[in-house]
Amino acid sequence: MIIYNGKLRIELDEDIETLNKEIKQLKELKQEIIKSPTYILLDGKTQMLDDQSQQKQEIRSRLQHTKNVASIAKRIIAKIYDMCSIKEISDTELFKLNKQRAGLYTEIIALSHDLGHTPFGHSGEAVLNEFIQSIDNKEYIKRILQVRKECFGEEYEENQGHTEDFDGRLSFEHNEQSAIEFLNIISNSKNDYSKINTKRIINGILSHSITRVPEAPSDLIAQIVRQTDKIEYRNKDYEEIMSYIKFGEDEEDLREYQALSVEQRIRQIIEDISKEAIEKGSIEDDNNALKMCKKLRKKYQNVIYFLTEEGKRSYLTGDNRERQQVIFKKLLTYYYEHQDRIPTKSLSYNNPISNTNSNVRMITFNRLKLKGITPVELAIKYVNSFTNKECMNQYLRLVQERILRGEGYGIEPITEEEIEERKMIQIKEQVDKIRAKDMYKGMEAHTYQEYVKMLQLRNKRFYENDLTDEAKEIIERNRILHQEENEKDKLLWDMLRKADESRKQKSDKNPISPGNQDEEQR
Repeated sequence: MIIYNGKLRIELDEDIETLNKEIKQLKELKQEIIKSPTYILLDGKTQMLDDQSQQKQEIRSRLQHTKNVASIAKRIIAKIYDMCSIKEISDTELFKLNKQRAGLYTEIIALSHDLGHTPFGHSGEAVLNEFIQSIDNKEYIKRILQVRKECFGEEYEENQGHTEDFDGRLSFEHNEQSAIEFLNIISNSKNDYSKINTKRIINGILSHSITRVPEAPSDLIAQIVRQTDKIEYRNKDYEEIMSYIKFGEDEEDLREYQALSVEQRIRQIIEDISKEAIEKGSIEDDNNALKMCKKLRKKYQNVIYFLTEEGKRSYLTGDNRERQQVIFKKLLTYYYEHQDRIPTKSLSYNNPISNTNSNVRMITFNRLKLKGITPVELAIKYVNSFTNKECMNQYLRLVQERILRGEGYGIEPITEEEIEERKMIQIKEQVDKIRAKDMYKGMEAHTYQEYVKMLQLRNKRFYENDLTDEAKEIIERNRILHQEENEKDKLLWDMLRKADESRKQKSDKNPISPGNQDEEQR
């Protein structure tokens, strides 16, 4: 049965027995996702502000973001069904079951949309992308492409340029990894999910990110999750940094919108999105509430991407971005080159963002259960399972191993050169954005150095005119914290040099005889 509500076309499944079976399986799948280690570990990955920035607000985790997206998306789909004007249909059991099923599909896509996210948010994602693009082993690439094809489908892969004759490098996006993690939950489950449209869920997960899927999806539920992801972070994330921004005299509309509570804004957005869906038949980010939300985001994004003259980013959000990226890169490289160091027994660790979390669970990782995957995928899956804190712990442990055991063990501490390299990458990212906008508008392009000066001038104006005194205090405080963290790496290098010198002196005094050399190496 097909009913029309305005221009919105709603298809109702008329087999009540099949509907009940599908709903039962969807409920079981939802619980399995919530109990999965991949989902639980999102509580150890920050969403916006870093947990070392000592903000007044509670630091939000990516798990909190995910739960909010699922809650809002479910409210939107329910609202759309409730606005159905055909009373003789909407009061029937058939309609109610179809509405319940749509709500469960919406929730499951929303709960799964960030399962593949890295530690350190999009900063970690950028490094993981660099890592996988450095892999040139054609056998590994071929096997990974096969996994992608099985998960995403041939059409999606062709849209990404992964045809039969593909001979390039791969790249990483968290929405794709999220779809793979979701499929792993399905594949490793003992439950029967044969009635569930898993392809619909995977497409919904993939299309929540515009990087890989720039065109809006055709499925209403996928459209809802895509928009809800934006709604949630544009409101909740920026709620954490609202006190940092000053509004100009010509921004009265933004000031009034900001003065609303998050719940007031979200209720307004739910109402507008539901009306848009019925009036236009789809959700296109083209209603008053979303437009205002988008306008507010443009104001706040300067906080996130604020760069100092020397290229340092994230003094406002608190994370020592360059250092985190170098650590993440070192861990990925290390475990790719040392597969034997990935646990064969269950390794338990527990590092939520908030130590007061009463729902803390122990997480396990066992590579023996991950058969048939390439060393690239294994390294990514292992390091991607770390919380923010676990990344730091692993880095310090491996550096300590290098100091204690010598060359060939562990990893070396971070260097100033590595930090400076990350800064230059960040400057280039921002320059490329300005240049791309100019080119799109048909404006005359400047030299790279001219764009750098433009960027520095823009950031200087933003610092002087748009930031509150509180924000400037936070910048200075985080500047000191980041310098102290970087100084610790210098101390680790001093310890390493002294340890290497000590080993060399002992070796010179007690040279290894040829007969004992193999034993010493072992």
